[in-house]
Amino acid sequence: MLESMRNHAQGWIAKVILTGIALSFVLWGVGDYFTGGNAEPVATINEKPIDGSEFYVAYERQLNAYRSMLGKQYSRELLDSLNVKETTLQTMINRKIMLDVAAKLGLAAPESVVLATVQTDPAFQSAGQFDPKRYQILTRNMGFGSSQDYENDVRMTIMIDALEKSLIQSSYVSEAEIRDLFNQKFEQRVLSSIVVDAASLLSKVEVDDATAKAWYEANKASYQSPLRVQVNTVEINPRTLAADAVINETDLLAEYEKRKAEFSEPEQRKARHILVRVNESDSEMLRVAAREKIEAAQARIKAGEDFSAIAKEISADPATAVKGGELGWFKQGMMVAAFDAAVFSMDKGTTSDIVETEFGYHLIRIDDIRPARVTPFEDVKGKIKDELLLAKGAEEAYKLSQDLDEALGMEDSLKAAAEAVDLKMLSSKAVSMDEAIVEPGLSDQQIRQKAFATLPGQAVEIIETDDGRFIAIEVVQRIDPDVLPFAKVTRQVYSDAKQDAANKKAFEVAEEIRKQSGKSLDELAQQFGQAKFISKPVRSTGVGDDAAWLTSAVLGNGFKAAQGSWVDQSIAVPQGFAVVHVDQVIAPSEDDYNTQKEAITKEAVKAKGQVRFARWLSSVREGYEVTTNEKALSLF
Repeated sequence: MLESMRNHAQGWIAKVILTGIALSFVLWGVGDYFTGGNAEPVATINEKPIDGSEFYVAYERQLNAYRSMLGKQYSRELLDSLNVKETTLQTMINRKIMLDVAAKLGLAAPESVVLATVQTDPAFQSAGQFDPKRYQILTRNMGFGSSQDYENDVRMTIMIDALEKSLIQSSYVSEAEIRDLFNQKFEQRVLSSIVVDAASLLSKVEVDDATAKAWYEANKASYQSPLRVQVNTVEINPRTLAADAVINETDLLAEYEKRKAEFSEPEQRKARHILVRVNESDSEMLRVAAREKIEAAQARIKAGEDFSAIAKEISADPATAVKGGELGWFKQGMMVAAFDAAVFSMDKGTTSDIVETEFGYHLIRIDDIRPARVTPFEDVKGKIKDELLLAKGAEEAYKLSQDLDEALGMEDSLKAAAEAVDLKMLSSKAVSMDEAIVEPGLSDQQIRQKAFATLPGQAVEIIETDDGRFIAIEVVQRIDPDVLPFAKVTRQVYSDAKQDAANKKAFEVAEEIRKQSGKSLDELAQQFGQAKFISKPVRSTGVGDDAAWLTSAVLGNGFKAAQGSWVDQSIAVPQGFAVVHVDQVIAPSEDDYNTQKEAITKEAVKAKGQVRFARWLSSVREGYEVTTNEKALSLF
């Protein structure tokens, strides 16, 4: 049944929906990033346009997400292979259609739900509380014209989410489907392989000039200069502003009094105990025996025996018994009520009467008492001053960022706006992402990512960094990657071409091994001089063995083949190419099924619901006239 579901989800619309729906709620944006309003739309839905500025914001957000995920592996070629541009557009189309359907069904998000969603978002909080100033700055940085625009977006997202969940969660799955998914996830296999290491064959391959140049011509995209940008930045640093602030003694004393509880240490006690455990389910006979045991311990202590020695001998609290019952220092309220009450009513050096708690019977001894204490003002004065200065600096930084923002609306450049509010502008060289790390104004990763996601002429944005600085970014020049001449990359080309030849040789050897699969693993490994590997019992997800050769491709193919057979193809692994054999198939137990059934059922409902949702949206789309403007889309 699940196989049938997977087959039905192979169409392009299902792929777009299933890969795009998780992204759809971060791809919506409002903002005017283009100077004119006459640009052609990238698509229309029933003649209603998706304009270029709207698509640009969505696409740039997706590119930024990939930059963050991929780091140095990020490249335009990789994005093209992932079809990110088309997926972004189709996701936007899907979202607009779903909004239209939700509106027709009368779905609405109450204002209280929207506000709760916004105010409980950790991104908009400072010290655990909703911060309106931070909210305004971050929503602006996200591309929204105002906080109201963002709230409208949240409202629409809630409506779409409700529609999607109603379709997904109403799916029915049979016992057979649940069992099928359980077997897929929890069946274990023991796999063995011979891995032909390409590195071991490097000495057996040669690359001549013609081969190297042919490799270069076929792989020019791999030999490109990096994307470079030249930017202007203006930094507003609260720590710098704090250096000019003044805090008088009166303000420090007032802050100290307001936060006195923070600088106070309550009374603490150091105690040890002896526990004879009693459970609620114990019979009266067991309870009487436990009481007699603790009474006997009490009598021994009263007779002069050492409390610690008795604790080591009989206490049922293993963590403390080995230390003579020592519990260490603790404040009032940290122990269960009866124990706590006893401890904080005793004097130093005394032993309690028998104390009963939900754990059983205790004898408690107080070793020491540390009185409550308030840290003197002079001891925390410097700390308070630093914090107040930084708070003033942060407040001044925010105000200055607003002044700069206003100046940007009146001036024609970042330089002019900076001069208007008496701030200094830094100009970088044209740098790559790696080179930007040491470039003044671009050392922060958050700022670098924004700089490389911005086009020249685009509106200047003021970004708040994680450490509280405000940085305005203006991209002056963007130098797109270009193919480097062969002469500049000759050494790398020869190395890559030789590695490619070794890889091909490794595949040939692996295929030769596979053709002789009638022999044992040991015989083949010895004959071809390659390493053999045997896995632990492992699931199809890789749980059970993290060996490097057990890639998803090895596992995927290894779980399709029958026990005692060889996988019908050589598989690329980090070390080279693997020839894989299925040694053993271990079926999951019925106990495991009963334990996992509830979670597996939820997963099966979700999987089936997503396919159902994809089909539903595909059928709904048929009722809308959707056109795509490939010419406009090609400009991005």
